[in-house]
Amino acid sequence: MRVPSGGRLVKEVGEFPLIDMIDAVVGAPPSARLRVGIGDDAAVWRPRPGRDLVLSTDMLVQDVHFRLDWMDWQAIGHKALAANLSDLAAMGATPRLAFVSLGLVGSERDRQVTDLYRGMTALGRRFGVIVAGGDLSSSPGGVVVSVTVVGETPARRTVMTRAAARPGDIIGVTGPLGMAAAGLRVFQQQLLTIDGSPAMREAYSRPMPRVREGRLLVRSGVRAAMDLSDGLLGDLPKLCQASGVSAVIDVARVPIANAIKWNFSDWFDLGLRGGEDYELLFTAPPAVFARVCRAFRRAGLRGPWRIGEIVEAGKSGPEVKIREATGKVKPVEAGAYTHWG
Repeated sequence: MRVPSGGRLVKEVGEFPLIDMIDAVVGAPPSARLRVGIGDDAAVWRPRPGRDLVLSTDMLVQDVHFRLDWMDWQAIGHKALAANLSDLAAMGATPRLAFVSLGLVGSERDRQVTDLYRGMTALGRRFGVIVAGGDLSSSPGGVVVSVTVVGETPARRTVMTRAAARPGDIIGVTGPLGMAAAGLRVFQQQLLTIDGSPAMREAYSRPMPRVREGRLLVRSGVRAAMDLSDGLLGDLPKLCQASGVSAVIDVARVPIANAIKWNFSDWFDLGLRGGEDYELLFTAPPAVFARVCRAFRRAGLRGPWRIGEIVEAGKSGPEVKIREATGKVKPVEAGAYTHWG
């Protein structure tokens, strides 16, 4: 059978343009029950009046998202589920079920496979998530872990999306940025003795999805949010584009650990472009932001960091700028980790 030669190579197109092309083929939602479709952290489906289901799927591929000489099998299971739960957290949903498809080379030990599920179920128990099924397959090229999660939210409560940011909103994040990217650097360069190395490796191997924080955000009235899987300067431009707005980030306010600044000369890129933090990025009017801070305090959580504000988009369209400590505002190149270069 002859393979068609038309079209460009996937690695030349790039990850995000490819998603846009798929979205164009899929077209408009075929049913009014699909409340949110392609383009956000999760899809929202209304199976019956009064209840919305929130669904997301994600995949971890050996030597792309993890390496077996860096992470144990329980950490791989933890991270695979955490990445998916983070998508539900970004919508403000309560996670309920997980379905796991696992591709194996065949040379793995049965204990390694059960350890993967132990890591996954241990995290699931923290948030009331049940692993309810899945699939097993041969994967000669390496281990693949694909997880689909199902959550729910009352239909009367508006889920958070990327398209709801408005000029005048405060930009907030739920936690420090760059630790996972620093952890990846520690593994790559074997910097096991530097200050903060254990915390960096933990952030990379066992990220904690902000499910509780997401529910507090949506209950406090936040309408615009997404999870930081591709870094602040990779994800914030997506939110701005979806909302038709621009953003100004105060560099001095971005929470980046001192250990990152002390150990890495490129700490700015690690903090603002490094991915897999799985903190939540959100925007809210000042009164709502204040309500969020009070809700976090009542829940015993550290309040969110205020890192900037949403402004009107200029003639050139949505963009992200940074405000330096001197007060000077200048454009910054958007950028994040993408597959296929």
